Amino acid sequence: MTKTEPTAFLEELCRNVHPRTEASLRLIFALCQEQESRGSADYSVATMGRLSAERGGPSAPAIRNKTGEKYRALIAACADHAGGRKKRVSAAKPSAAEELLEGISDPVLRTRINLLVADLESTRAQLIAVRHIAAQKAVLVLGDTQLEPPSVVGNGMELTAHEKKALATAISDKTMGHWAWKIDKIGRVLTDSGQVVFPAGFASAIRKILA
Repeated sequence: MTKTEPTAFLEELCRNVHPRTEASLRLIFALCQEQESRGSADYSVATMGRLSAERGGPSAPAIRNKTGEKYRALIAACADHAGGRKKRVSAAKPSAAEELLEGISDPVLRTRINLLVADLESTRAQLIAVRHIAAQKAVLVLGDTQLEPPSVVGNGMELTAHEKKALATAISDKTMGHWAWKIDKIGRVLTDSGQVVFPAGFASAIRKILA
């Protein structure tokens, strides 16, 4: 493999992708070049994910999941070019949705199944997020905002330092990077593929509480 091939492969991967995905690909490529320049032979997903997350890019779990296929392919190309070692990626086991869709030719039915799976994945992401926040010993009181005065937080009780830290952690760059999430302009928390983890106003509400 010549030295120009990884660069050409990068440009090929960056065609017609979301700007955020392109930025992540270019960051991973830069990190691979740094590994090569320092003489490191470690191009494993764990190592590259850790280096990437430290700079705000996709973490190791994000690289390993289904949407990280391009990241893995780029890392593999750079590793082969540099003669480095990389953990062999085993063939992905078909997902439940793929198994259900196998043999189904009706496009309407296939679309409905895909939508159902997307809803289930969004719910699963929310449960994981809540479990992560709970590990920080945070207590979230969820209620109907039309029935509760918006200025009341915790029944008028002041948050402790630990509770404030837990809320800040929920929307921190580290948490977003770890789960490959992002916060949009209206305060929603989204996955890398655009699934809604928390609805509009979630992040902005936490910022207001902390302020």
